[in-house]
Amino acid sequence: MKSLTAGSVSGCLIWLLGFIVVAPCLISVATFAGGLSSAFLAEPIARLFEPYLCPDNSKAEIVYSLIHRFSVNIEMQCVNANGSIVRGLSPDYAYYWIGLLMVGSLVVSGLLPLLLAAPLGALVTRSAHRSRGANL
Repeated sequence: MKSLTAGSVSGCLIWLLGFIVVAPCLISVATFAGGLSSAFLAEPIARLFEPYLCPDNSKAEIVYSLIHRFSVNIEMQCVNANGSIVRGLSPDYAYYWIGLLMVGSLVVSGLLPLLLAAPLGALVTRSAHRSRGANL
């Protein structure tokens, strides 16, 4: 089995460091964006998750209710063709939406450092070969 070269080890370390730095930032942005978008774009997001959260032959409906003076509760319920509620109020659509954005940000956090790790790993390998040549 081949031993690891300096370039591949440094590339892995650069990727790991990049992931550790980038992931918390992107997850925070995804959580913030998911919370805002699930409040301001509740109808389209509810339609996106309707096939997964509502029973067959029912439609997602967003219900807004005032809790306190400046607080609005936004929840989704599933209503059938007769207008009767087949699944009660719940904010599940928002939780799934935020979770989906967070998973997407983790994927981007894993891929983004690769763009930096590969060239920097090659640079370390090249500099290691130059220093070995200078020492001979």
